[in-house]
Amino acid sequence: MTHLFISHSTRDGGPIAQQLSAALEAAGHRCWIAPRDVKPGVPYPGQIVTAIESSAGLVLLVTPAANESPDVLQEIQLASTARKTIAPVIVSGCAPGPDLRYYLGVRHQIPWSDARGTTTELLRSFPPSSPAPAGNPLARQFAETLARVSQEQGEVFDVFMLMPGEHKINVIKTVREYTGWGLAETKQTVEGFPPVRVGLAMPKARAEQMIRDLKSVGATMMPLAAHKT
Repeated sequence: MTHLFISHSTRDGGPIAQQLSAALEAAGHRCWIAPRDVKPGVPYPGQIVTAIESSAGLVLLVTPAANESPDVLQEIQLASTARKTIAPVIVSGCAPGPDLRYYLGVRHQIPWSDARGTTTELLRSFPPSSPAPAGNPLARQFAETLARVSQEQGEVFDVFMLMPGEHKINVIKTVREYTGWGLAETKQTVEGFPPVRVGLAMPKARAEQMIRDLKSVGATMMPLAAHKT
């Protein structure tokens, strides 16, 4: 069974991408989404290329961070070159930036409503080869995943860094392990004007562990901050 590649920036699109992938999988589509499907120990860029080229199509979550992400743009370029169907999902009225519009053209844009409503719209472009009947394990998994994500979003936190310290390469590596961001996006964030947000909308335990791990490689961190939508 082929899959759908979900392109998004984990800086502001991670929770929505999780909900959408759960809904699509409940409807009968397998999804490829970072960081969930990234295999450890295998070069990241090659995995992205393979996942896009072997996909049934690409779903793009258009958010402010996605508009600024060179990795998201690269994914759209790869999908366009491979002649894959690209379905833009507009989150909170965020219009695609000029670089994304170059590849999206006049494609129909789907406004994000909720996971179920958006999935219904996406199924018009990507009908599943084997629809999942109501009450099956995938549907139950969908409900459980949405409940888990909603619970996590009830108390989530952002992680801010003041300085990367002398071992910037190790800091970049650590941030990528927690976020699944591409190398260019992570490097740009880490080298930004401080304080920089290196973790977005994370459960408290994971955010605290990220702070500890970044401190262990020499980064100067700020106290945990409650995420504000």
